[in-house]
Amino acid sequence: MYSLEEIKSTQLSKKLGGPPVFHDGKISRIVFEDRSIILSIEILSDRNPRLEKNTLVSLKLKNVERFTLASGNVKDGQLTIHDLDIRREDDGLHMRLETIEGEISDILFETIELYEK
Repeated sequence: MYSLEEIKSTQLSKKLGGPPVFHDGKISRIVFEDRSIILSIEILSDRNPRLEKNTLVSLKLKNVERFTLASGNVKDGQLTIHDLDIRREDDGLHMRLETIEGEISDILFETIELYEK
């Protein structure tokens, strides 16, 4: 799912033995800071066999060029992730996030940091 060298060098990736795969996680917080977006994500262990327990991570997207965030029903103050995909494209890194309700958000940015909370 991830082809990013930046993610492979993070502490979380080293702990997991490779880049994490996000299936059915939850976003509990989105912070906008300068030209960065920080997503606080709980990755659910029952859908991610490399995790022994639910894991809280922060995904910091730096030098954001543009974004669209979509949200349908927010249950208990959280968005539930169905699919999260990050790809390198000609104009930068592109994140596509789909919720279980089918809402799609897109973010175009330059660099990424991923760390365990």
